[in-house]
Amino acid sequence: MNNNDEPFYKEELRKPLDEIKEDIFFRADNFKNEAWYDDFSTYIRLGICQPSSDHALEIQKALKIMGYSTRTSENKGKLYILPDTGKSKTSAHREPER
Repeated sequence: MNNNDEPFYKEELRKPLDEIKEDIFFRADNFKNEAWYDDFSTYIRLGICQPSSDHALEIQKALKIMGYSTRTSENKGKLYILPDTGKSKTSAHREPER
């Protein structure tokens, strides 16, 4: 932990989305104490989630750390995080481990 007793990834989440890099050693459960963890986990399992607008950017940043390229879309007043397959070489949806 850093000097403020914050989780080590908080500094990374303060960066702009385009400055965040994938960390192949980072574990998804590092975010388990975050209020948005359920939406984050839903995206990892299904490739889509519907977070509150307050947490959408944080979730996108966390997903980028995990190697997912995402975009947001609004439909009928609801915000969604979806795979962004057009901008990055990073896989937007991974095959399940066997």
